Amino acid sequence: MNKTILRYLSLLVVSSLLLAGCAEPRGDNSSPAEPTPEAKVFVTAPLTGLTLEEGAAGTEVFASPSVACKIDNVDAARPQFNLNKTDIVFVEMVEFGLTRLVAVWQSQPVDQAGPVRSVRPMDADITAPLAGIFCFSGGQLPFVNAVKDTGQYMASETTEQADNKGSFSRLSSRSAPHNVMVDIALLQSQHVGHLKAPQAMLPMVAFDPETESYEAPSTDMGEETISFLVKYPQAESGWKAEGNYFVRSQDGDQHIDAASDEIIRATNVVVLQTKTDNSFKDPKYGPIPRTVMIDSGMAWVFSNGKKVKGTWSKTSQSSPIQLIDEAGAPIKLAIGNTWIELMGKPSKITIKDPEPATSEDE
Repeated sequence: MNKTILRYLSLLVVSSLLLAGCAEPRGDNSSPAEPTPEAKVFVTAPLTGLTLEEGAAGTEVFASPSVACKIDNVDAARPQFNLNKTDIVFVEMVEFGLTRLVAVWQSQPVDQAGPVRSVRPMDADITAPLAGIFCFSGGQLPFVNAVKDTGQYMASETTEQADNKGSFSRLSSRSAPHNVMVDIALLQSQHVGHLKAPQAMLPMVAFDPETESYEAPSTDMGEETISFLVKYPQAESGWKAEGNYFVRSQDGDQHIDAASDEIIRATNVVVLQTKTDNSFKDPKYGPIPRTVMIDSGMAWVFSNGKKVKGTWSKTSQSSPIQLIDEAGAPIKLAIGNTWIELMGKPSKITIKDPEPATSEDE
């Protein structure tokens, strides 16, 4: 072998040894570094505050528009359908001191809700912040126009049937006018894309994505409550603590959901002391009461068997309701559904605590 080849082979050996020496030592038990896990993405139901990981079952509807529907609440209309799947329900005082409901579905779409009834003068101020679908069956033109002027999509039995939308129907088992039903899920599906999900309507507790837990609701520091009763001139809304919920009675009887045959329950119940405007006079029915919503007043917030007292305010038609406790801090609700009792004069609330009952008139 000549000298040139020997020199070349020697250089290769030296180079290999140098490269081996530059390499970092690696123990027998070492393993490649673990890849960094991707951060979880969460989505929240705007009206209940429920937060779930993106893609989890049921979260696809969180981006859907809400459906605020007028629901009858007289004896002939009960039991109503799917009130236990609402996100928010407002109880409003109407003619003769009776009550009617504004029920809002968003995070749990249902195929049957009702009986649907007509518009009242405060409905525009109640539902304007939702900016979604307003569902009704009839009503006086000034009240209908007031809701229409808020920009909500107006879904009435008349217009939806005329356009063959298929969302309204009538129950053969009940008599008119207490038999109008609506398919909430169908209404939502027909407006996904050009109507957005609603803003938050009430102050809910915050979710911490790092710990995947919620902060404590304000009522955790409140006073224990056994039950309470909101008495309207010709109707009574009763609520009794039961586990993590308050269960509902109407006019002394258990208030039942016809879809499930279960008693109606709420995670939160908010009672707002409101003013009543009786200036609108109907030639046939006399004064049509209007709950004054752009205002402020006393508030009672109930959840998990406890209560907090404070004040409420709503500064404009499109703004949500604010709740402030007696120390000036925001009252934050527990995660879940909420019923709001709009207690106008001469209504009153009677609260039964572990101590003797207390009564607070407006």
